[in-house]
Amino acid sequence: MDTVLPSAMWLPFGARLLRARSDKGLSRAELARTVGVTDDKLRQVEYAYCRPARTLVERVDTALGTDRQLLDAWAITLQAEAFPNEFGDLREIGLHAARLWEHQPMAVPTFLRTREYSRAILGPAHPGLDTEQVESLVDEEMLHRAAMIGPEGPELRVVVNEPVLTRPQGGAAVSADQRGFLADLIEAGIVTMAVIPEETPHHPGLGGAFRLMEFEDRPSMVYAFAARDGDLTADPEQVGRCAMIREAIEDAAVELTPDSRLLTAGRPGA
Repeated sequence: MDTVLPSAMWLPFGARLLRARSDKGLSRAELARTVGVTDDKLRQVEYAYCRPARTLVERVDTALGTDRQLLDAWAITLQAEAFPNEFGDLREIGLHAARLWEHQPMAVPTFLRTREYSRAILGPAHPGLDTEQVESLVDEEMLHRAAMIGPEGPELRVVVNEPVLTRPQGGAAVSADQRGFLADLIEAGIVTMAVIPEETPHHPGLGGAFRLMEFEDRPSMVYAFAARDGDLTADPEQVGRCAMIREAIEDAAVELTPDSRLLTAGRPGA
């Protein structure tokens, strides 16, 4: 029997199927009977313990009346697993991670941003969008943030370059509020953070921003950020190399506390 679990890329598909079934008001046993499989088989699909066959997904699509949405998601996931660049459900994969580590040299990670800071980042990054479209992107980031820092989110560890915290992105008030928000998250134990000082003579993170995601029962994955079309991989050699870079970054980093000067600068009473 093949005991190798599918890639973590299947976790969003399984979660999507589970939501569609719940929205329809069906128990797993009821849907399993309808599509002609065992309850355990459907559980394996929902928890990404197996790759479902196309014929099964087609029957589920019909039973739930999802108008081929599940079949389309299945095809995208199958393609993405074979060629894992530019996977659209990166955010949802991160939600399924047990531990998520991220290095960002330019800006606060998306899942730790205030609304105003998010707006100050996304507006300049998408000059072709109008105010309403930018606000829609901000709303998406806020929903993602709520899930990531919520009780069901992963254990979060972030290392940033010092200019991320000193650059007045959006203006002095916006950046001060963002730093205050980070301090509150650290104090609450929701995230741990460190900073690489500006004067570091041999910066180990010059390769750019990346995210390392570790799962309880699946191989780790790495996402290398880029201006467009980042690179997602579960290749053990690349993951191992990024893990070594992570250790070098951590060795060069200084831990942040809620009272760190970089977070309290500009706040009332600081």
